[in-house]
Amino acid sequence: MTVTTSPFTPDDAAENELADYYQLALADARTERPDDPEPTYEAAIGRLRTPLTALGRCVHRAAYADGRLVGLISAGLPEDENVEQAVVDVKVHPDHRRRGIGTTLLRTLLPTLASERRTLLAGWGLIEGKSGASWAKRRGFRVVYRQVLQGLDVVATDRELWRVAAPEGYRTVQWVGTAPAELLASYAEARSAIHDMPSADWSYRPPTWTPERIRRAEAELRERNVEQRVVAAVHEETGTAVGLTELEFYPHRPDFGYQQETAVLAGHRGRGLGRLMKARMMDWVVQERPGTTHVWTTTADDNVHMRRVNEQIGYATIRVMVNVEVETDAVQL
Repeated sequence: MTVTTSPFTPDDAAENELADYYQLALADARTERPDDPEPTYEAAIGRLRTPLTALGRCVHRAAYADGRLVGLISAGLPEDENVEQAVVDVKVHPDHRRRGIGTTLLRTLLPTLASERRTLLAGWGLIEGKSGASWAKRRGFRVVYRQVLQGLDVVATDRELWRVAAPEGYRTVQWVGTAPAELLASYAEARSAIHDMPSADWSYRPPTWTPERIRRAEAELRERNVEQRVVAAVHEETGTAVGLTELEFYPHRPDFGYQQETAVLAGHRGRGLGRLMKARMMDWVVQERPGTTHVWTTTADDNVHMRRVNEQIGYATIRVMVNVEVETDAVQL
C-alpha cells in the first residue's frame, strides 16, 4: 500500500475525493461519537466547506492510500487575539489507523503552519478515551480545558419552559444578521463580557468587540451564508444592551442550531437575564424556523451557573469533552 499526502482544497475537490471524504467522516463519527445523529453527505461536505466561525480560515492536507482519500488534517487559523494558534482536526479512516498516517499528515502540514507563524497547536472538543484524544496525548498535547456539550431536542422539549417573563426594568430585542444602529455600541460592550467566562488554562482568547468589528463579523457571516440570530437584553432606564445570546445556522445543516456567545454585563447579573434571552431565542426560532430539530451548545465544565440555565430551558448534557494544546516546537512526531 502506497500512502501519499498533498494539499486539499474542499471547494476544488473532485467528486470521488468528496465521496471518499464522506466515508471517512461517517466512519469517524461512528467510532468517535456513535450516539450522535450520523451526518448526511450534505452536512459532512458542508461542514468541511463552511467550518465553524471561530476557526477562521482553514487549510487542509489529505492522505491517499492507493489513490483513495483515507485521512485529512484541517487547521483553523483564527485571527486577531489568537493569531499564534492553529486549531487542528485529524481524521483517519478506522481501516487505516495505527499506520502513522495521522502523524504524517501533521508533520507535512507543519511547514504551512510555520509560514503562517502559528506556534501553538490546539485541538477542540476531543473525547477522552477515544482514538482522537489518545493520538493527541501521544503527540504531546496536554489537556487545558474541559467542557460539556449540551443539546436541546426541540421537538421533545416542553415549550412552556420557554415562557419566561422579563425581570422588571428589562426587555428583549431580537434581530437576524445586523444589530440595530442604536444598540450597536452597547451590544459590542455586552459581547465583550464573555471575557469573564471560566477558561482554565485554555489559551484561546475571546474577541474584544467594537462596533466596527461587529459590522465586519456580520458581513463575514453573510458572505458565508451563515444565519446569525441574536436576542439581546435591554435595560429600560438607559436603553442599552446589557446582555445577549447568539445562535448560528449553517446552510448545510438547517435543522441544527449552534449556540454561540451568551454574556451579561457584570452589573446586571443575578436577575435571570441569561435564562430569559435563551428562552426567548428558542420561542422565536420555533416560530420562524419550524424545521429546527436540535440546538447544541458547549459550556465550561465548571460553569455550574450556565449549565443550570441551559437545563432550565430543556438542554441535557450529551458528553464531556476536552481541549488540548501543544507548542509546535514540542510536538512529538
